[in-house]
Amino acid sequence: MKSIKLLGLILVFALNTLNAQDFISDYIALTTPQQYDGEIYYVENDKTASIKDIRDLTHDKTLLNSFSNLVSNVTVYEMNTDGNLKVLGVGISGKSKNYQVIYDFSQTQTLLSDDDNVESILVGVGVRMVAKIKTKKAGINLSSLFGLVANIEKIEGSLEVRVSGIGSQKINDLIPTTADLSPSSISTALQSVATIKSHIYDVETIITPQILAYSIRDKKLNSSASKQKIN
Repeated sequence: MKSIKLLGLILVFALNTLNAQDFISDYIALTTPQQYDGEIYYVENDKTASIKDIRDLTHDKTLLNSFSNLVSNVTVYEMNTDGNLKVLGVGISGKSKNYQVIYDFSQTQTLLSDDDNVESILVGVGVRMVAKIKTKKAGINLSSLFGLVANIEKIEGSLEVRVSGIGSQKINDLIPTTADLSPSSISTALQSVATIKSHIYDVETIITPQILAYSIRDKKLNSSASKQKIN
């Protein structure tokens, strides 16, 4: 019991540091972010802004001034037996169901989309925790890391940390291996996310903007635009 309480205190500290308790779900995370090769609103060193093609810019920390939106976002996918994923409008679990939950911590800018179904996309870089969960009971709040810890005996699965658009040897060495879902692995993942974020502005870090998430034009989460398939 003491170890659980200690891990709970560590999680409270880590969550407050990352503002992870303020997850939003206006945007749907892509299960696999896609490299972005279009135009962005680029902020110059003199703080003026212009539209520039990302392929003409230096891919280092100077790009980060253009990604001023700091977003903590959660997306809950339900997985069927065929491996197809469907976005849930709410993160409350059913019994004996399989889910993939993406907790994103990203630095982005919002770009409008020409797609009939997609209103806008988030382009930038980020760190995410990906939990693959099988539930043993209904009613678990999968959108909340506190909810996972509180119901850890009623779920099973794995947890991993992924980095999108941020590259360096130092950051690569900070990514923990995939682990079984537990209070300890959640704590380790949160600490890794915080440490990785602290190295985004390092001189040696390579910044490669990605399409991380999108919003649906009609806000209906059961539309075809909300369905993906696991690789």
